[in-house]
Amino acid sequence: MLRHFYLDTNAFRYFGEAFAQQILPDDLRGRMLISPLSAFEVFAQLARENGGDDVLQQIRAIRNWSNPKRCVLLPWPDAWLYQVWFQKEKPDDSFTKRMEAAFNWCLEANTPDSLAELKKVAVDHTKLMDDFKRQKAEQFKAMVDDMKQQKLKAIDTTVVWFVSIANSVGADPKSRPLAEIVSAFSAHHEFEQAKLQTALANQEYNPLSRKNQNDIIDTEQLVYLSDESLCMITADSGFKRKVTKSKQADQIITVPATDLMVAKKAEAALRECVLFARNQPHRSN
Repeated sequence: MLRHFYLDTNAFRYFGEAFAQQILPDDLRGRMLISPLSAFEVFAQLARENGGDDVLQQIRAIRNWSNPKRCVLLPWPDAWLYQVWFQKEKPDDSFTKRMEAAFNWCLEANTPDSLAELKKVAVDHTKLMDDFKRQKAEQFKAMVDDMKQQKLKAIDTTVVWFVSIANSVGADPKSRPLAEIVSAFSAHHEFEQAKLQTALANQEYNPLSRKNQNDIIDTEQLVYLSDESLCMITADSGFKRKVTKSKQADQIITVPATDLMVAKKAEAALRECVLFARNQPHRSN
């Protein structure tokens, strides 16, 4: 099976350092897809930092490590969930086109004037990411608060999780078997369960804190693993600690940050990923 790869937010930043001047060979660049969560979080960082030269470098470097013919941006997580649930693409609400246009415009920002404009556009990315994280955090907080009120210490929240996905795509929960959705998003489901246990065990846990809102991005990155041809590259070993039983665990590839920040080491790690993927049997959903 031909595997493709995408980077979580930190790996995205590390690649920005590794390939600031170096170019990933075309055979590997052609396998690289881009998570909008990673890209837009980096773009938004421009609005949060003074100067932002490091962030600009990460943005410019995208062209050095991504598909040489066309950067392929994965759908927004809710659009991906919709596509899997309904077995068809989400009707165009202009959001996807605007997201792709903004992404492509950012890649072309090279002149001093366009770079200055890019920093202004970054404010929009900040709002997009903050609104998304806040929405997901409030949903998670409602679930945690309800369970704490019931004094539940350990519980299978599969049904609650399933209904929240149905609600996010505007679907009737009865329109798809629960088992099918759990199977399709097994890594996401297991990670969310682990996160919930942490929240229930810690009375001081605040889902709305910036740190815990950032954890939401980690959770949402995992929805793409419903496509068995996709693998996520990360330096965060926490994914593997939380996702141990899912059939998608092997699609989470952990590489040390020190390797992802050096072009030759990052290339070698990718080639190992390709070799590993070739030896993996096709799984039946």
